[in-house]
Amino acid sequence: MNAAERKPAERRRSDLRDHKRKSILAAARRVCDAGGPEALTMRAVAAEAGYAPGAVYSYFAGIDELAIALTADELGHLARRMREAAERAQENKASPAAALEAAAQEALKASAGNAPHIRLAGRLMSAEALPAELDRAVTGRVIAILETLGGPLRATTGLEGAAAHREILCLAALLIGLRVLDASGRLGPLGFSAEGLLGHHLSGLPEA
Repeated sequence: MNAAERKPAERRRSDLRDHKRKSILAAARRVCDAGGPEALTMRAVAAEAGYAPGAVYSYFAGIDELAIALTADELGHLARRMREAAERAQENKASPAAALEAAAQEALKASAGNAPHIRLAGRLMSAEALPAELDRAVTGRVIAILETLGGPLRATTGLEGAAAHREILCLAALLIGLRVLDASGRLGPLGFSAEGLLGHHLSGLPEA
């Protein structure tokens, strides 16, 4: 087989591998939705995808790597929804503060009912090492989320540099904490909602 013939064959193999990887991630999402992160095992995902367990190991070294890949996908969906919410607010001539609130509230809305995937994110903290491609994917999606918050936050507060970075990270941490508390059923009995507490925090930000 010459070089010209190899390229289409290599592309087909690459496309097939990408398709199988996506089908495994989709199966992992269904397993996680049905039984929570505790149900996520390589054997359960393989059964859901219709593959032999060994086939799943061809794409992911273990359950932690698979869970983190699923988390990376969820972060990508979250970043897109937040960006679209901020853009809609800006198209309606909203202030930077309103665009910031739209993006932050969309983060809560996008993760509602998706607590298993949020809880899976804890594996990011315990993973010793990730394949370089997966590490870049996670980092890129986290940066996209932070930048979606960062643009309108800087415009609202006038903060720059380290002060802006600190406020952006605090807001991201608040969003994660509110969603985890809300999903665990802890906020309702205390008389608060995640959306209300987020609004309270945003109303207290300094103005430019």
